[in-house]
Amino acid sequence: MAASDNFYDFSRPSVHRSMVLLASGALIGLGIAGYGLFTAKGTRSHGVPPEAIALVNQRQILRSDFMTQVQTQYTTTFAQSSHEQRLKTLTDMIDEELMVQRGLEIDLPSYDPDVRGALVAGVELEVSADALAQQPTESQLRAYYQEHKDRYSSEGVMQLRDLVVTTGGSRTPAAAKLEAAQAAAAARSGQPLALVIKRFELVDSGRFMDAGHVDTGDIFQFAVRAKLDDALYNAALALKDGEISEPIAQADGMHLIAMVKRRFPVPQSFDQASDRVWSDLKNLAQTEVRAANIRYLRSRADILLSADARALEEPAK
Repeated sequence: MAASDNFYDFSRPSVHRSMVLLASGALIGLGIAGYGLFTAKGTRSHGVPPEAIALVNQRQILRSDFMTQVQTQYTTTFAQSSHEQRLKTLTDMIDEELMVQRGLEIDLPSYDPDVRGALVAGVELEVSADALAQQPTESQLRAYYQEHKDRYSSEGVMQLRDLVVTTGGSRTPAAAKLEAAQAAAAARSGQPLALVIKRFELVDSGRFMDAGHVDTGDIFQFAVRAKLDDALYNAALALKDGEISEPIAQADGMHLIAMVKRRFPVPQSFDQASDRVWSDLKNLAQTEVRAANIRYLRSRADILLSADARALEEPAK
Protein backbone atom coordinates (compact mmCIF):
# COMPACT_ATOMS: atom_id res chain seq x y z
CA MET A 1 0.00 0.00 0.00
CA ALA A 2 1.38 3.45 -0.96
CA ALA A 3 2.21 5.89 1.79
CA SER A 4 -0.62 8.18 0.60
CA ASP A 5 -3.07 5.35 1.21
CA ASN A 6 -2.34 5.48 4.98
CA PHE A 7 -3.80 9.02 5.35
CA TYR A 8 -6.87 7.91 7.27
CA ASP A 9 -5.21 4.98 8.99
CA PHE A 10 -4.00 6.55 12.24
CA SER A 11 -2.42 3.26 13.34
CA ARG A 12 0.24 3.61 10.68
CA PRO A 13 2.58 6.57 9.87
CA SER A 14 1.71 8.83 6.90
CA VAL A 15 3.96 11.57 5.50
CA HIS A 16 1.00 13.13 3.67
CA ARG A 17 -1.06 13.31 6.84
CA SER A 18 1.83 14.85 8.80
CA MET A 19 2.33 17.61 6.21
CA VAL A 20 -1.39 18.46 6.17
CA LEU A 21 -1.54 18.66 9.96
CA LEU A 22 1.58 20.84 10.11
CA ALA A 23 0.16 23.21 7.49
CA SER A 24 -3.18 23.36 9.31
CA GLY A 25 -1.44 24.15 12.58
CA ALA A 26 0.54 26.94 10.95
CA LEU A 27 -2.59 28.46 9.44
CA ILE A 28 -4.44 28.30 12.75
CA GLY A 29 -1.45 29.94 14.49
CA LEU A 30 -1.33 32.74 11.93
CA GLY A 31 -5.05 33.31 12.36
CA ILE A 32 -4.74 33.59 16.15
CA ALA A 33 -1.76 35.94 15.81
CA GLY A 34 -3.62 38.13 13.33
CA TYR A 35 -6.64 38.37 15.59
CA GLY A 36 -4.44 39.35 18.51
CA LEU A 37 -2.61 41.94 16.41
CA PHE A 38 -5.71 43.69 15.16
CA THR A 39 -7.55 43.64 18.47
CA ALA A 40 -4.62 44.65 20.67
CA LYS A 41 -4.53 47.97 22.54
CA GLY A 42 -3.58 50.83 20.21
CA THR A 43 -5.09 49.27 17.11
CA ARG A 44 -8.51 49.92 15.61
CA SER A 45 -11.11 49.42 18.28
CA HIS A 46 -14.79 48.60 18.00
CA GLY A 47 -15.47 49.62 21.60
CA VAL A 48 -15.63 53.11 23.11
CA PRO A 49 -13.33 53.65 26.14
CA PRO A 50 -15.11 54.64 29.38
CA GLU A 51 -13.62 58.16 29.32
CA ALA A 52 -14.96 58.88 25.81
CA ILE A 53 -18.47 59.58 24.57
CA ALA A 54 -17.57 58.64 20.98
CA LEU A 55 -14.73 57.63 18.66
CA VAL A 56 -14.34 59.36 15.31
CA ASN A 57 -11.80 57.53 13.17
CA GLN A 58 -10.27 56.29 16.45
CA ARG A 59 -10.02 59.86 17.81
CA GLN A 60 -11.77 60.24 21.14
CA ILE A 61 -14.41 62.80 21.97
CA LEU A 62 -13.97 62.91 25.73
CA ARG A 63 -17.01 62.58 27.93
CA SER A 64 -15.79 65.49 30.08
CA ASP A 65 -15.51 67.74 27.00
CA PHE A 66 -19.00 66.70 25.93
CA MET A 67 -20.50 67.56 29.32
CA THR A 68 -18.68 70.90 29.44
CA GLN A 69 -19.86 71.75 25.93
CA VAL A 70 -23.50 71.00 26.82
CA GLN A 71 -23.30 73.22 29.91
CA THR A 72 -21.55 76.05 28.05
CA GLN A 73 -23.80 75.96 24.99
CA TYR A 74 -27.11 75.85 26.87
CA THR A 75 -26.11 77.61 30.13
CA THR A 76 -27.53 74.84 32.26
CA THR A 77 -26.19 71.94 34.30
CA PHE A 78 -25.61 68.70 32.43
CA ALA A 79 -28.13 66.90 34.64
CA GLN A 80 -30.82 69.42 33.69
CA SER A 81 -30.06 69.37 29.95
CA SER A 82 -32.58 67.71 27.66
CA HIS A 83 -32.14 64.71 25.39
CA GLU A 84 -32.41 66.99 22.35
CA GLN A 85 -29.73 69.35 23.67
CA ARG A 86 -27.33 66.50 24.33
CA LEU A 87 -27.96 64.96 20.92
CA LYS A 88 -27.44 68.31 19.18
CA THR A 89 -24.18 68.88 21.05
CA LEU A 90 -22.87 65.39 20.30
CA THR A 91 -23.76 65.74 16.61
CA ASP A 92 -21.99 69.11 16.43
CA MET A 93 -18.87 67.74 18.15
CA ILE A 94 -18.70 64.74 15.80
CA ASP A 95 -19.15 67.04 12.78
CA GLU A 96 -16.44 69.35 14.12
CA GLU A 97 -14.02 66.45 14.63
CA LEU A 98 -14.67 65.24 11.09
CA MET A 99 -13.96 68.73 9.74
CA VAL A 100 -10.76 68.99 11.78
CA GLN A 101 -9.57 65.61 10.54
CA ARG A 102 -10.41 66.58 6.97
CA GLY A 103 -8.47 69.81 7.37
CA LEU A 104 -5.42 67.90 8.55
CA GLU A 105 -5.87 65.36 5.76
CA ILE A 106 -5.71 68.06 3.07
CA ASP A 107 -2.93 69.85 4.96
CA LEU A 108 -5.03 72.97 5.48
CA PRO A 109 -2.51 74.61 7.85
CA SER A 110 0.06 74.75 5.05
CA TYR A 111 -1.83 77.37 3.05
CA ASP A 112 -4.62 78.89 5.15
CA PRO A 113 -3.27 81.84 7.19
CA ASP A 114 -6.15 81.76 9.68
CA VAL A 115 -5.55 78.09 10.47
CA ARG A 116 -1.81 78.66 10.78
CA GLY A 117 -2.42 81.60 13.09
CA ALA A 118 -4.77 79.55 15.26
CA LEU A 119 -2.21 76.71 15.47
CA VAL A 120 0.56 79.11 16.44
CA ALA A 121 -1.65 80.75 19.08
CA GLY A 122 -2.66 77.35 20.43
CA VAL A 123 0.93 76.12 20.71
CA GLU A 124 2.03 79.37 22.37
CA LEU A 125 -0.83 79.11 24.86
CA GLU A 126 0.12 75.52 25.67
CA VAL A 127 3.79 76.42 26.09
CA SER A 128 2.91 79.44 28.25
CA ALA A 129 0.42 77.58 30.44
CA ASP A 130 2.86 77.09 33.32
CA ALA A 131 4.03 80.71 33.17
CA LEU A 132 0.42 81.91 33.19
CA ALA A 133 -0.46 79.67 36.12
CA GLN A 134 2.41 80.80 38.33
CA GLN A 135 1.71 83.81 40.54
CA PRO A 136 4.64 86.18 41.20
CA THR A 137 5.39 86.87 44.85
CA GLU A 138 5.34 90.41 46.17
CA SER A 139 9.12 90.38 46.53
CA GLN A 140 9.47 89.44 42.85
CA LEU A 141 7.06 92.23 41.89
CA ARG A 142 8.93 94.79 43.97
CA ALA A 143 12.28 93.69 42.53
CA TYR A 144 10.95 94.04 38.98
CA TYR A 145 9.50 97.47 39.85
CA GLN A 146 12.84 98.69 41.17
CA GLU A 147 14.67 97.47 38.05
CA HIS A 148 12.21 99.20 35.70
CA LYS A 149 11.07 102.13 37.80
CA ASP A 150 11.34 104.57 34.89
CA ARG A 151 8.44 102.78 33.14
CA TYR A 152 5.90 103.53 35.82
CA SER A 153 4.56 107.06 35.83
CA SER A 154 1.29 108.81 35.12
CA GLU A 155 0.68 109.70 31.48
CA GLY A 156 1.88 113.14 30.42
CA VAL A 157 -0.56 115.57 28.79
CA MET A 158 0.12 118.31 26.24
CA GLN A 159 -1.77 121.23 24.75
CA LEU A 160 0.23 122.18 21.68
CA ARG A 161 0.10 123.55 18.17
CA ASP A 162 2.14 122.28 15.23
CA LEU A 163 2.46 125.42 13.10
CA VAL A 164 4.00 125.71 9.65
CA VAL A 165 5.53 128.39 7.49
CA THR A 166 4.85 126.78 4.13
CA THR A 167 7.24 126.83 1.20
CA GLY A 168 6.36 127.09 -2.44
CA GLY A 169 5.60 129.82 -4.91
CA SER A 170 7.70 132.87 -4.17
CA ARG A 171 8.63 131.70 -0.68
CA THR A 172 11.93 129.82 -0.74
CA PRO A 173 13.02 127.42 2.03
CA ALA A 174 15.49 130.04 3.24
CA ALA A 175 12.76 132.69 3.41
CA ALA A 176 10.45 130.26 5.23
CA LYS A 177 13.17 129.53 7.79
CA LEU A 178 13.73 133.24 8.39
CA GLU A 179 10.00 133.92 8.85
CA ALA A 180 9.69 130.96 11.22
CA ALA A 181 12.60 132.26 13.30
CA GLN A 182 10.99 135.72 13.44
CA ALA A 183 7.66 134.17 14.49
CA ALA A 184 9.37 132.19 17.27
CA ALA A 185 11.14 135.35 18.50
CA ALA A 186 7.84 137.26 18.53
CA ALA A 187 6.16 134.52 20.58
CA ARG A 188 9.05 134.50 23.05
CA SER A 189 8.83 138.27 23.43
CA GLY A 190 5.35 137.88 24.91
CA GLN A 191 3.11 138.43 21.89
CA PRO A 192 -0.06 136.27 22.06
CA LEU A 193 0.16 133.11 19.99
CA ALA A 194 -3.01 133.94 18.07
CA LEU A 195 -1.49 137.29 17.02
CA VAL A 196 1.78 135.63 15.98
CA ILE A 197 -0.13 133.08 13.89
CA LYS A 198 -2.03 135.86 12.08
CA ARG A 199 0.96 138.16 11.65
CA PHE A 200 3.27 135.56 10.13
CA GLU A 201 0.53 133.65 8.30
CA LEU A 202 1.27 130.41 10.13
CA VAL A 203 -0.93 127.45 9.23
CA ASP A 204 -1.75 124.37 11.26
CA SER A 205 -0.11 121.16 10.06
CA GLY A 206 -3.39 119.23 10.37
CA ARG A 207 -1.81 116.47 12.45
CA PHE A 208 -4.06 117.20 15.41
CA MET A 209 -7.65 117.36 14.28
CA ASP A 210 -10.93 116.62 16.06
CA ALA A 211 -14.19 116.50 14.08
CA GLY A 212 -12.60 118.55 11.32
CA HIS A 213 -11.22 121.22 13.66
CA VAL A 214 -7.79 121.77 15.17
CA ASP A 215 -7.64 120.04 18.56
CA THR A 216 -6.40 122.63 21.05
CA GLY A 217 -7.35 120.61 24.14
CA ASP A 218 -5.44 118.14 26.26
CA ILE A 219 -3.71 115.38 24.29
CA PHE A 220 -2.05 112.42 25.98
CA GLN A 221 1.67 112.26 25.39
CA PHE A 222 1.48 108.82 23.73
CA ALA A 223 -1.04 110.25 21.23
CA VAL A 224 1.33 113.13 20.47
CA ARG A 225 4.10 110.59 19.87
CA ALA A 226 1.89 108.75 17.38
CA LYS A 227 1.22 111.93 15.41
CA LEU A 228 4.71 113.44 15.19
CA ASP A 229 7.95 112.17 13.73
CA ASP A 230 11.09 111.96 15.84
CA ALA A 231 12.32 115.50 15.14
CA LEU A 232 9.02 117.18 16.01
CA TYR A 233 8.29 114.95 19.01
CA ASN A 234 11.73 115.48 20.53
CA ALA A 235 11.26 119.22 20.10
CA ALA A 236 7.90 118.99 21.91
CA LEU A 237 9.44 117.01 24.79
CA ALA A 238 11.89 119.85 25.47
CA LEU A 239 9.15 122.49 25.89
CA LYS A 240 7.36 123.79 28.97
CA ASP A 241 4.23 125.90 29.28
CA GLY A 242 4.19 128.81 26.83
CA GLU A 243 7.45 127.86 25.08
CA ILE A 244 8.00 127.50 21.33
CA SER A 245 10.57 125.45 19.47
CA GLU A 246 13.22 126.49 16.98
CA PRO A 247 12.21 126.10 13.30
CA ILE A 248 12.26 122.47 12.16
CA ALA A 249 12.56 121.69 8.46
CA GLN A 250 9.96 119.30 7.02
CA ALA A 251 8.82 118.49 3.49
CA ASP A 252 5.94 121.01 3.62
CA GLY A 253 7.89 123.88 5.19
CA MET A 254 9.35 125.10 8.48
CA HIS A 255 7.53 123.84 11.58
CA LEU A 256 7.20 125.46 14.99
CA ILE A 257 5.94 123.48 17.98
CA ALA A 258 4.12 125.83 20.37
CA MET A 259 3.49 124.30 23.81
CA VAL A 260 0.39 125.98 25.22
CA LYS A 261 0.28 123.84 28.37
CA ARG A 262 2.26 120.85 29.58
CA ARG A 263 1.63 118.36 32.38
CA PHE A 264 4.68 116.20 32.88
CA PRO A 265 4.48 112.50 33.78
CA VAL A 266 4.60 111.84 37.54
CA PRO A 267 6.45 108.76 38.83
CA GLN A 268 4.13 106.19 40.43
CA SER A 269 4.75 104.36 43.68
CA PHE A 270 4.81 100.56 43.76
CA ASP A 271 1.28 100.46 45.16
CA GLN A 272 0.01 102.71 42.38
CA ALA A 273 1.76 100.71 39.65
CA SER A 274 1.34 97.21 41.12
CA ASP A 275 -1.23 96.06 38.54
CA ARG A 276 0.98 97.13 35.64
CA VAL A 277 4.04 95.58 37.29
CA TRP A 278 2.18 92.28 37.65
CA SER A 279 1.13 92.32 33.98
CA ASP A 280 4.61 93.25 32.79
CA LEU A 281 6.25 90.51 34.84
CA LYS A 282 3.79 87.90 33.54
CA ASN A 283 4.34 89.08 29.97
CA LEU A 284 8.10 88.84 30.46
CA ALA A 285 7.75 85.26 31.71
CA GLN A 286 5.64 84.35 28.67
CA THR A 287 8.15 85.96 26.32
CA GLU A 288 11.04 84.03 27.87
CA VAL A 289 9.13 80.73 27.68
CA ARG A 290 8.21 81.33 24.03
CA ALA A 291 11.83 82.17 23.18
CA ALA A 292 13.07 79.02 24.92
CA ASN A 293 10.51 76.93 23.05
CA ILE A 294 11.57 78.39 19.70
CA ARG A 295 15.22 77.65 20.51
CA TYR A 296 14.30 74.06 21.35
CA LEU A 297 12.24 73.59 18.19
CA ARG A 298 15.02 75.07 16.06
CA SER A 299 17.60 72.78 17.70
CA ARG A 300 15.71 69.66 16.59
CA ALA A 301 14.59 70.93 13.20
CA ASP A 302 16.27 70.43 9.83
CA ILE A 303 16.18 73.92 8.33
CA LEU A 304 17.71 74.51 4.90
CA LEU A 305 18.12 78.07 3.63
CA SER A 306 18.56 79.31 0.10
CA ALA A 307 21.64 81.37 -0.75
CA ASP A 308 19.78 84.68 -0.51
CA ALA A 309 18.16 83.62 2.77
CA ARG A 310 21.60 82.74 4.18
CA ALA A 311 22.81 86.14 3.12
CA LEU A 312 20.10 87.73 5.29
CA GLU A 313 21.54 86.04 8.37
CA GLU A 314 25.08 87.23 7.69
CA PRO A 315 26.21 90.33 9.61
CA ALA A 316 25.86 93.55 7.63
CA LYS A 317 29.19 94.79 6.33
